[in-house]
Amino acid sequence: MLQYYKQTIKDLRNPDSGKVREVYKVLLNRSDSSEEFMSHVTYHTRLGAGVVQAALTEVAECLAERLAEVGSVSVPGIGIFSVAIRPKEGRAKGLKDQTEEGRAATGKEAELNARSIEVHHLNFRQDKELLNDVRRRLSGEGKLEMTGGKEGVPLFQPLLSSRRDRFAAAREYLETHGFMRVQDYAALTNLSRSQAQRELRLAAQLTHSGIVASGRRSHVVYVLAKGD
Repeated sequence: MLQYYKQTIKDLRNPDSGKVREVYKVLLNRSDSSEEFMSHVTYHTRLGAGVVQAALTEVAECLAERLAEVGSVSVPGIGIFSVAIRPKEGRAKGLKDQTEEGRAATGKEAELNARSIEVHHLNFRQDKELLNDVRRRLSGEGKLEMTGGKEGVPLFQPLLSSRRDRFAAAREYLETHGFMRVQDYAALTNLSRSQAQRELRLAAQLTHSGIVASGRRSHVVYVLAKGD
């Protein structure tokens, strides 16, 4: 379970003032490896590991291709990636002297061109729905614990934290209600309306979900698949 801790920092601008600032940080004891994340995805979606790996590889390659062409790419449900550049090491950086004496002393050799620029890093700005989803999953309070010499607070995770459990809850709902609307699924799972809509559309495409769509456009509802 994810934990966080509080850290007290002195006012660096005026260390003698006695003022402090409280900073809250996530306690990262470990991180998911690629294999662990892939295992999690395949378990909760029931898609084959090869299919998931191939899809992620294709997305990564297309993302790199588009970033190299347009500089900024929005990935639905994930966020926006953009390219950041800088002068290569050893090249002219920072403020330039625009006086005649300065230009004469610098010479044309120091002027930056495409060959003297490199990609420094990729910027990332998360999708608002992704951020809100993480917030919903980490809501509530837990008992204080001492972890790794720091005061850690476990963060609560909702009961229906996996798509597999949410689909199961939806099937139980449909057994007694007959049909389900997007707002019903959102209330049942604590997802936003847009997330609930995307997930129900996915459920209708996955044969193992036991849920199918009925109706068209704004009149679509979701029902149990025949035989369930």
